[in-house]
Amino acid sequence: MKRWQYRVEIYAGAVLDWVDITDDVRGDLAITRGRSGEGYRADPGKCGFRLDNRTGRYSPRNPLSDLYGLIGKNTLIRVSAGPIGGSLVGRFFGEVPSWPPRWSLSGTDRYVDVDAAGVLRRFRQGDQPVLSPMRRTIEGSNPVAYWPGEDGVLSGQAGGATSGLPPLAATGVVEFKAVENYVFATSTTVFGTTALADLAAGGRLAAQLPTAAVTATTGGPWTVHTAILVDTLSTLSGDVVLLEWTTNGGTYTRWQVKVTTTSQTQLIGITSGGSSTVLINHGSASPTFHHYAASASVSGGTVTVRLVTSNEVNLTTTFAGSLGGVTSVAVNATRVTSSTTMPAGHVAVWAAAPIPIAIVGATDSYGTFVRESRRSNLSETAVGRLIRLAAETGLDLDVTPPAPDHISRMNVQAAASTTSAIDDIIAIDGGMLYESRDSGALVYRTRSELYSQTPVAVAYAGQTTEPLDVTDNVDDIRNDVTVERRNGSSARAVQLDGPLAAKQPPAGIGVYSSAPTLNLLDDSQLADLAAWMLHLGTVDEPRYPAITCQLSAPEWLAAPALRAQLLALDVGGVLEVTGPPPWVSGRVRTLVTGYTETIGEYTWSITFTGAPASPWDVGVYDDGVTRYDTVGSELNAPFTSGTDTAMSVIGPTWSAVDLPLDVDVGGVWLRVTNITGVLPQTFTVQLTPLNGVAKTLPAGTPVQLWQPAVYAP
Repeated sequence: MKRWQYRVEIYAGAVLDWVDITDDVRGDLAITRGRSGEGYRADPGKCGFRLDNRTGRYSPRNPLSDLYGLIGKNTLIRVSAGPIGGSLVGRFFGEVPSWPPRWSLSGTDRYVDVDAAGVLRRFRQGDQPVLSPMRRTIEGSNPVAYWPGEDGVLSGQAGGATSGLPPLAATGVVEFKAVENYVFATSTTVFGTTALADLAAGGRLAAQLPTAAVTATTGGPWTVHTAILVDTLSTLSGDVVLLEWTTNGGTYTRWQVKVTTTSQTQLIGITSGGSSTVLINHGSASPTFHHYAASASVSGGTVTVRLVTSNEVNLTTTFAGSLGGVTSVAVNATRVTSSTTMPAGHVAVWAAAPIPIAIVGATDSYGTFVRESRRSNLSETAVGRLIRLAAETGLDLDVTPPAPDHISRMNVQAAASTTSAIDDIIAIDGGMLYESRDSGALVYRTRSELYSQTPVAVAYAGQTTEPLDVTDNVDDIRNDVTVERRNGSSARAVQLDGPLAAKQPPAGIGVYSSAPTLNLLDDSQLADLAAWMLHLGTVDEPRYPAITCQLSAPEWLAAPALRAQLLALDVGGVLEVTGPPPWVSGRVRTLVTGYTETIGEYTWSITFTGAPASPWDVGVYDDGVTRYDTVGSELNAPFTSGTDTAMSVIGPTWSAVDLPLDVDVGGVWLRVTNITGVLPQTFTVQLTPLNGVAKTLPAGTPVQLWQPAVYAP
């Protein structure tokens, strides 16, 4: 009897939209999501199945196919499933990279084996460019023309970063230098650019814009921008035209942003006849590396122009007239010389006004001032940086920023590939990044979202496929952790007591060290993160890397509500197996890091992979449940679990409020319902141990909380 149904759809363009191809699917679907280990980098999701192709429908180059011209490389695909006659839920969303044809030797059978993948496959392929913060921000804002100017020392031009763009041609002496060769200021500000063109010897950079960029800016709005250092004005040979651009018509056909030797910053318009007008005059200039941008827009015959700089210049004026499209740009157009360096670059043109990027820092939602990309985004929160990187890269990201108590701030953003930059972030926040199964978005669950979750509980008997896959290896143990701050200090945390102590056997298991280097804002963050990583690395529990639920089992067919909870369980959630056999010690709770599932018409199985969930059960202040452990307590007299209900305890005094509470006495999980007396105290416990372990415990057996409070950063 068929119990399950699935739907497979591909996106075939705006006309056909999503096309249901389920009838051509042969056999079961195999889906894998998340990651298989305990690291933080998710593997790309996979979905594999076979399609009947006897009609040639799924041959992209077959002109007789109704999908001809509509499918090909990276065709979108989505899969949903559910009970026969019931609603379907999303199980996979991804891309089909290719449609490889297969056939039998006789040629009577033809098929396509589809191997779809999540967006992370494409995102991580190839050699990703290493981008500076400024370049990443400007490229992500969709300029119609952009020249970073971050070229190598042997360059004779500034290459374009937008498609089809000619380079900025160099006139005179132009020397490309790494940023560290420049002394921008006496402060320790780290500028977010890798290299720039030094124009101090009278060098000039200039280029014509391609037709598409001219068309996009014709009639406005537009913004023209550069970033440049004009040092002490006395070092200049004359007024410096930082930026000059021409337009193909309008009231003014040539424009300039100029800094004068009398410390004026000006926006100038020049007519086709050569008549010059100072449209905006700001009475100062700043001798440091700054953004300079001029914007223009027109409405009802009135042109509004704006001059903005990262020196907090933001001035506007209007005039009656019209605007042309930007046709050329030049930096240091009149080839002024300077006795000090004059680094310049990041020349950009947008079909937008005002400038669509932030050129000064701002206070974030947590009340902290964060620097802009020119100053390498200093002080950003880790999650804030992830959100910004995703937006600049064009990645859809689903994330909820953490509460103020759980944010981690980062130091300057280095030039890096997008993958490396994201890894840098997650290494600090410690959450999980994975692909959505309902859309093409990425999902990020912050570290604090993983704390103290309510698990989806399934019964060992009937609702799991026996036996549970269990391991107890040392591969993931880290009992000696030193966290270093990049270019900063360090903090060390070592476990010296307990079964996983960093001591030579038999007193411990030996040293398993870890020394991550994190891009933290300051040294005050080190100690908490070292302690947290030690806590995660010294979980003395067996791992259950494979917990399988066969949804066609009678126990699942009779529990539709629980089945819905299981199907909603995703990466970062918690799965608990209740009622394990007595030879299984402790609770079987796993933090899900990924899963594989097989969906057919008769069977539907899901195998979850994960890591112990217990270290993520952290304390919550004043919640009426959380307790700190009472170290030094022990049995005052022998106690037999499963027989006795009164237990005599000596040591520090336990509070009788906020009951019941769970204790661990020699591996026996007991629920305490009352505490009386002074010392010794009498603990009243439930007769049946929660983990089913019945044994006699001698006097002196340690008594501790089953789940003591843990401080989480």
